[in-house]
Amino acid sequence: MEHGLTDTDERLALATLCDELRQLRRECAAQTEEKRLLLSRIEAEARERRPILALLDQLLGTSGADTVRGLSGNLPGAGSGRADEETFACPDGACGRVVHGVPAGPIPRCELTGLPMTSR
Repeated sequence: MEHGLTDTDERLALATLCDELRQLRRECAAQTEEKRLLLSRIEAEARERRPILALLDQLLGTSGADTVRGLSGNLPGAGSGRADEETFACPDGACGRVVHGVPAGPIPRCELTGLPMTSR
């Protein structure tokens, strides 16, 4: 991988992208067509489980390690607030995303693939 990035960095990027995808879509909707197309490409690459950090560098205007550091603080437009009862993980284990579900609520789905997440 370029920039000295690791598979762990890509897994973090994938997990954060999936976790913050709705907010990122809203943010990019107000941006240029180029940004919207780039986000679509990132989503397609992520669905195919190919590396996305270099593309995120382009979208966010950062480089390598800066993107990884930025991801740990959430993507732009992201917020928090979670229930703490039941946890769910990536349906195919491609990333380390964990979602805290609402008690007796619906099973969360992967934002990229639409598949139901697995209970942990």
